[in-house]
Order: sequence, then structure tokens, then C-alpha cells
Amino acid sequence: MKLSSVLSKTPKGLDEISTRANRLPSRVRALLIMVDGHRTGDELVALSSSSAEGKRHLAALLNGGFIQVQSPPGSSAKDLPDAHPALPDEDISLARSYAARTLMELLGAQAGALVAEIERTRTRDELLRQLVKLRAALRAAPDQKAAQQFLEKLVLVLD
Repeated sequence: MKLSSVLSKTPKGLDEISTRANRLPSRVRALLIMVDGHRTGDELVALSSSSAEGKRHLAALLNGGFIQVQSPPGSSAKDLPDAHPALPDEDISLARSYAARTLMELLGAQAGALVAEIERTRTRDELLRQLVKLRAALRAAPDQKAAQQFLEKLVLVLD
């Protein structure tokens, strides 16, 4: 997923706005409130106090199921960006742990070797190179919709 994508709240996100049931941190909740189905990820990041913080908060909202990507007709989330600046280590750590946890949920024991490879990555580029293997492995996932959403969220964290 590219930050140029338009984001909208999910039913869980709308529920969080009215009930505060998930007790989101105040800055994350503030960003959730600003997701309106018209703003792009880039615009939302620009409203944050820093780019890295905005990306982390968007990733947390997406990973938590509070927001979703509104895909334009005919678009594909399979296209990866060509060049990216390096992310701080904590962002790589977030992406690594998210990828490992979700792979285990989607593939179970079959994910073991791939999870080990992902946990050894130290840079954003190394993790991006793992996406080819991830896509191949996820073809065996019983829930293809969840597998595709996982890949989109991971790319958002790395974007």
C-alpha cells in the first residue's frame, strides 16, 4: 500500500471513535478521527508532529483494523515502490514483528522457516526483498483476502 492511497475508517474504527473501547493513545486516536475517506496517507502523515510518528500511528491503526485502504477501481496493491528512505530501527522492528506474527496466524507451522528469515532482517530493504517469498508462501494461505490485506499493511509500514 502506498501512502498516496485514500484511507477510511472501518466499522471497528467508527466504534472506537464513539466508545473508546480500545483505549487508543491520544495521538493515535486523533489521527483516527482525521481519517475521513477523502485524505490520503500522505496527507494524514503531514498532519502528525513527525513523519515517522505519523507512519507508525497509521500502521498501528491499519494493523489494528481501525482503518482501511480505499482502492481505486483497477488498481493493484501488488506494485512495490522502487526507492525508499531508510526507516528508523523501531519501524523495522514493528514491521518484522507484525510480519512474523501474522505469518504464523495465516500459515501456522508452515511459516517457521520464513519467519526465521524475516526475524534476521535488519534493514528495510532486506525486509522488502522478503516480500517476494512472502507472496509465494501466502498463495497457500486458506484465507486469501486476509493474506492480501497483510501484504498491503506490511507495505504501508515499510512505505
